[in-house]
Amino acid sequence: MDCKPVTAQPISSASLRAILIAACLGFLVVQLDVSVVNVGLGALKSAFGTDLTGLQWVINSYALPFSALLILGGAWGDKWGAKTVFAAGFVVFTLASIGCGLANSMTVLITMRVVQGIGAAFLIPTSLTLIRVSFHDPDARRAAVALWGACGGIALAAGPVIGGLMIEYFGWRSVFLLNIPIGLAAVGLILRYAPASPRVDKHVDIPGQISIAICLASLTYGLTESSGKVWVGETLTAMAIAAISAAAFVLIERRVKHPMLPAHLAKNKVLGSMALAGAAINLTFYGTVFVFSIYFQAFLHYDAFKTGLSFIPLTAVLTLSTMLSARFARRFSATRVITTGFTVQIVGFIALSQTTSNSSFWLLNGALMLVGIGSAMSVPFITNSMLSSVTQHDAGIASGLMASARQLGGVIGVAVFGTMIAHADQAAFSAGLSSAMLFSALVLTICIAVNLYATSGRRQKIPV
Repeated sequence: MDCKPVTAQPISSASLRAILIAACLGFLVVQLDVSVVNVGLGALKSAFGTDLTGLQWVINSYALPFSALLILGGAWGDKWGAKTVFAAGFVVFTLASIGCGLANSMTVLITMRVVQGIGAAFLIPTSLTLIRVSFHDPDARRAAVALWGACGGIALAAGPVIGGLMIEYFGWRSVFLLNIPIGLAAVGLILRYAPASPRVDKHVDIPGQISIAICLASLTYGLTESSGKVWVGETLTAMAIAAISAAAFVLIERRVKHPMLPAHLAKNKVLGSMALAGAAINLTFYGTVFVFSIYFQAFLHYDAFKTGLSFIPLTAVLTLSTMLSARFARRFSATRVITTGFTVQIVGFIALSQTTSNSSFWLLNGALMLVGIGSAMSVPFITNSMLSSVTQHDAGIASGLMASARQLGGVIGVAVFGTMIAHADQAAFSAGLSSAMLFSALVLTICIAVNLYATSGRRQKIPV
């Protein structure tokens, strides 16, 4: 691997602000499209006459290519320059958003969501790499990463509210067309103000990428198609293909000269534990937002607008907690904050497991707020720990690995939780919802134990 650096030039404060705004807009719009669609599920069901499985595919057709191609996106960002790949990814994402907004069938919508996911896969890791290579001062970089994370967290939490408002007044197509001005602004800023990015001459592991993509696609298909069905036929076949392709990926990575996941990164305990933590965050959070969007609309009979308003308490605490979390960076170790954040979420999920159709609105939102607070506390520390554990030359692929783990967690969360609640009967739905929330608590408990083991002996504060 030969490094081909671009001669470093001082970057003005104005240019740094522009780069940060563009990077934050990238994370914001990608996360927004994860959550904003949830409150439109009722409108999409009416418009296209689809079932629960179809609604799951609206979510997962975006998240699947997103998670499958993120490592490739990070590697291409290292190879061709983060600036170039970021701009290209944003253009693809924006054009696909136009396609979603103009879709006249579920097939077209899902196809355009796939293309959106492809663009997002090249956009997200390079947005973080742009921050990593542009901000050389550790304190400035820490603040930039915190703001980047805050924008993603705010978008994820505010998506249901924004989606509810836009669907109420402008229809479901507007939630996709909103991406057009954001994309134009971000691409313009990055092309105008970002200097040429460093490049690393590295080979792209095509066999490894194909095998992991097949694994993720098969796993997601099997889980999604199993909603409310017995695990036979297509579902078992998909799971078998996922297992075989996963084994093939491991063999390929051991034998190829230039693996998609280099050995030194595969052995990086901190990177691995943070990827696990990120996957757990998204699995539980995405699955929960999906489940409660269905709960509000199908069983409490809320429209999109009222469903969006129901998420305002979660949005508020997630936004505030994300903004305040950076203040903890210099006072507490990452392990302590992540463990505390996960514990707060566990309490929230246990409370949510008691949800019924007669549950108090404020008790329900109190539990959702605990989930939001715990998530917001953890995410910036997870991201900073990941960045501090790798060199600048590995920043792109490490960012891709982290983002891939998080998106894969989201895909699995929506698929598994969708399977748990796939019941028309209200009592059975409530039982499935309870099981999903207890499953979330179990996942986070296991994650705490694994992270404590992996980071034992590393009690330092985050050195970004």
